[in-house]
Amino acid sequence: MREPKPKTEAAVRSGVVVSLIEEMLESDEGLRASLPSGAYAVALSAPEGLRRKVSFNGGRSGVSLFFPRWQNMTSLLSGEKGTVIPLPSGTAFPKAVKAFQKAAGAVASAMGEKPVDGDVEGLEKKTRLLLTAALRGVCEVYNYDHWVDVKARNIPAGRIGVRVADRPDMCGVLTLDGKTMTLSRRDYTDRVNAVLEFRDPSVCYAVLTGAEPALGALGDGRVMIRGRLPMIQGLFPLLDRFGEIMG
Repeated sequence: MREPKPKTEAAVRSGVVVSLIEEMLESDEGLRASLPSGAYAVALSAPEGLRRKVSFNGGRSGVSLFFPRWQNMTSLLSGEKGTVIPLPSGTAFPKAVKAFQKAAGAVASAMGEKPVDGDVEGLEKKTRLLLTAALRGVCEVYNYDHWVDVKARNIPAGRIGVRVADRPDMCGVLTLDGKTMTLSRRDYTDRVNAVLEFRDPSVCYAVLTGAEPALGALGDGRVMIRGRLPMIQGLFPLLDRFGEIMG
């Protein structure tokens, strides 16, 4: 029952990779400068309508990467071998392919790095990526995982704000309508029903990497929750499941 279905793994992996690329395109000037000039887009698609899209400089077309099987998508986006069929969707096809490869490689490299002690900038960069991955992963798990279908459907509908205090670059809003969950990155407002707040990036980093138990940080006030507590409580099983699926 707990074994995730291939579609679930593909949905979670592809959603997280796309969000991480978007995050790095926004925050990493060096990455942006290294990509081919112009506007183009890369679409990722798999059976049964599973589709993602990354836009570079506001582009709408370039290439569609079709994965014949969900397992192909999971494997390739995990850095392993996987079958993919590139289908040109515009004149920027070569640029789009090159940009996606470079951006995905930059994400893999950044996620594999561990900040050294005292490297505040490195810690903040990694925290932004971890928070982005966790929030998008929670959404995909809720929307696609059959195991969570039973465990998490009692989360009340509404909006959950997740943020690092005083850091507008480290936040997001999860919106749940009873059937699906969506994420608005870097779009935090006070018009939410519940809030999960980390005191600072180091606390967020420690909790998301498992170096610090969330309950311990809650107990001493370094993590704060407000509003409709059942909404926040429902996030923790989703985060645990996300960790299982991503391995």
